[in-house]
Amino acid sequence: MPETEDNTTSLDRTAAGIAVAAVVLGVAVRIWVLSQRGSFFLDEASLALNVLGRDFVELARPLDWGQAAPVGFLWVLRALTLALGSAEWVLRLLPFVAGALTPWLAWRVGRRLVGDRAAMFAAVALACSLLAIRYSAEAKPYATDALATLVLIGAAVRVRAAPSDVRGWYVLGALGVGAIVLSLPSVFVLATVGFAIGDLGWRGGSRVRVIALASGALWLATFGALWLLVVRESSGGAYLREYWAPVMLDVGAPDFVARAIRAVASFAATPLSWTGSVVVAIGASAAWLVGVVVVARRDARAAVLLAGPALLAACASMLGVYPLSDRLAFFVAPAALIASGAAVAWVVEWLVGGLRTGANGGPGGADGPGGAGGARGAGGAAPRRLRAATWLVAVAVGAWVGHDAWRMVRAPGSLEPTRELFQAVFKEADADAVPVYIHARAIPAWVYATTDWRAPDRARLARYVVFAGHTDSPAHENLSRAGPVEPGAGDSLRIEAPDDRLRAKELVGLAPGVRYRIAGPTSADAPSAGWATEEARRISADVARGGAWIVASHFFEGTSRDELRPLIEAVRAAGLNVVEERRAGRDAIALRAAPDK
Repeated sequence: MPETEDNTTSLDRTAAGIAVAAVVLGVAVRIWVLSQRGSFFLDEASLALNVLGRDFVELARPLDWGQAAPVGFLWVLRALTLALGSAEWVLRLLPFVAGALTPWLAWRVGRRLVGDRAAMFAAVALACSLLAIRYSAEAKPYATDALATLVLIGAAVRVRAAPSDVRGWYVLGALGVGAIVLSLPSVFVLATVGFAIGDLGWRGGSRVRVIALASGALWLATFGALWLLVVRESSGGAYLREYWAPVMLDVGAPDFVARAIRAVASFAATPLSWTGSVVVAIGASAAWLVGVVVVARRDARAAVLLAGPALLAACASMLGVYPLSDRLAFFVAPAALIASGAAVAWVVEWLVGGLRTGANGGPGGADGPGGAGGARGAGGAAPRRLRAATWLVAVAVGAWVGHDAWRMVRAPGSLEPTRELFQAVFKEADADAVPVYIHARAIPAWVYATTDWRAPDRARLARYVVFAGHTDSPAHENLSRAGPVEPGAGDSLRIEAPDDRLRAKELVGLAPGVRYRIAGPTSADAPSAGWATEEARRISADVARGGAWIVASHFFEGTSRDELRPLIEAVRAAGLNVVEERRAGRDAIALRAAPDK
């Protein structure tokens, strides 16, 4: 069988070469996006205010600004800022490292589960995925969630290969504790690992049995402590429950079928094509499910490791404790794409090699998905065709997935580039003693950009937290309001420093009163009645000789819910004219209004 072994080695080398090229390309793209990403958008700025404004103990408590994140993730970000400073790239460094490692680890773990070519397809998809690239340059925990999934599955694969090796069990136990602290959905992965290989620990001898049981107990204790101290209160509040409700798999919801379809698509389709069509969603989801079946025919434990986290997350969503949006389902993406890669490899082998080979070459044959079974018994022609098809399909997958990501690669910093604009306005307003009105949805970005984090004004930060940092604060960007705005409701929302650090007043914008959710309708179609008039009155009452600045971001310009347009109309009705307009990319603006002459 020397020729068969040579053919197999050649196919493996082909897959390895493509995977390495994809990983290198993925790292290069992520470095570029990180270097050009620029300002924080609303959610990132909100999380950054918690990280920069709290110490390590305070980060273990429920967060302000409507945020929730794993305490270990927050601690790492806090440590990085203490060592490297408060720049955006520092707070994005951990997600970047996780995102850069994910395609490589998907290749390493996947080849042991489903074979070289199947793992290669997964690595290519992850390297080029828009969501994977974006989350690699975003100060949120989604990239670390995906990496934690692969690390835990990889540790389980190592234990399965040598169940009597106590070192593997020790490593799995330690990694499990770290993953729980760093990644909330890792609990689903650990539960899957326990189900997939728990019997190996029970049968592995007394020492292995003790380590396995102790690891499981330690995982439960760690998760239980974090749940009681942090997660329960952070995720169980009325605000977050309402915000995430549309992406919970509520079996009693009238649109449950639509929610279930969207959930399946979020696991397997949106990582491939975030702007994909219904056809894409159906095709990608089908590839994932077929891949799980193909893997299960060869190796039931591998299929459990790949599909179990998604199933458990779906069960948790049915219980109302874990939402399945694209960002919170992204932790499943590496495992789902490995399974999808198995389906792609199976189809390619069947079309190119399996139709021309004997019993050994059929799909799901002795060598399993992605193996070399299709090359055997076909002489030299089938392996050559298989290598060519592997290259062709890999390039096609990379081009298709990368086409969706190209818009972000082309303009990584186009989303709310507020920092330089807000800093310039802050300095000019300070020098000219001109008040600044901050639209509610711009407050987190404004506070981050205008705070000297080397010596922050803690009193100013504390006032902003009171005014806007709680989900029921009058200036919280997503506050819902049932009735009209009462006269004088926002008069107390102002900040004036007691010394010369800031001579200009900051008029903290009253919330427009429209609550947005992750999906589904908003709480209202337009700002609360009286909101624009009341805010225009506040601005005109404090206007200085040089006028007043109005800064805004995330205000939905160009849509029917544009919140800045009615405010500017009310400002003009109050006797002020816009005499200067400055823009920074998309959805970041500063306007200078002055009295009629």
